Amino acid sequence: MRRLAALALAGSLVLTGCVSGPPDTSASASPSGSIEALTVGIDETDKSPTIDFRQGLAWDTAETSVVWDGDGDHLEAGQPLLLDMYGVSLEDGTEVIDTYDGFAQSYLLAPELLGDDLYNALLGVRVGARILHVSPAPEDNPDGEPPIAIVVDVLPTRAVGTKVDIGDDLPKVTLASDGTPTVKIPKDLDEPTDLQVVTTIQGTGTQVRDGDFVKVNFTMVDWDGEELDSSWPDEIAPLEVEVGSGDSITAIEEGLLDQTVGSQLLILAPATYAYPDAGPVVLVVDILDAFTPQESE
Repeated sequence: MRRLAALALAGSLVLTGCVSGPPDTSASASPSGSIEALTVGIDETDKSPTIDFRQGLAWDTAETSVVWDGDGDHLEAGQPLLLDMYGVSLEDGTEVIDTYDGFAQSYLLAPELLGDDLYNALLGVRVGARILHVSPAPEDNPDGEPPIAIVVDVLPTRAVGTKVDIGDDLPKVTLASDGTPTVKIPKDLDEPTDLQVVTTIQGTGTQVRDGDFVKVNFTMVDWDGEELDSSWPDEIAPLEVEVGSGDSITAIEEGLLDQTVGSQLLILAPATYAYPDAGPVVLVVDILDAFTPQESE
């Protein structure tokens, strides 16, 4: 599907949909459908969205409605995005994308990545919003792509929650307007001999458990405050971590345990918890998303 090629590759393609009745074949021409004829619901099993509609309608116009508004910043062209998406064919209800059974997907807000229709639908929407978007079939449509309806949740790309006062005897974290952290380490601060995990922003999302898959933004600096690694530049996607797998450094995997989505962590780690050749390190970690594989199967 040309309009959602990137989305379909990133999401889970399955073969069932939510429709409200059989197509009406009695009329010689299909009546026009409009976004008001769609109903967005919630699957009580996993809290993912559902889309209810009547088959047999003609969907000729791109339309967008806000299911609920967000309270974050308005989206601007070119900025990083984190999206949960569920979409169906408006011909037969076939699912074309479903990210709610796994990670939300990272993009930049650009038409070449999202398609013109979805790009225009998201431009100016606030972070935290849920939108419903209808995209008609392309005019030049050799592949027979159907019209589609898609629910999109715009998730934060930074920690969101209650700021926690951590005092003055720890590294100082300063956040740029987009959430990018910088770290200043006090000169008289003793090097850590064990892992220290401090919550600087308390989120209210899902609690991270052993075996979970977690998406984070992070910055790592050495004990002199020099940056060693970061996921914050726009062209770099957030880090995906399987907690307990040993694929990421111990400081991140152990630091994430029992924390909640939306939180920001300040992690002080001895060299043995990170990179022995780099010495002790300090990490700032924003927890963006998490899911438990057993619950998504």
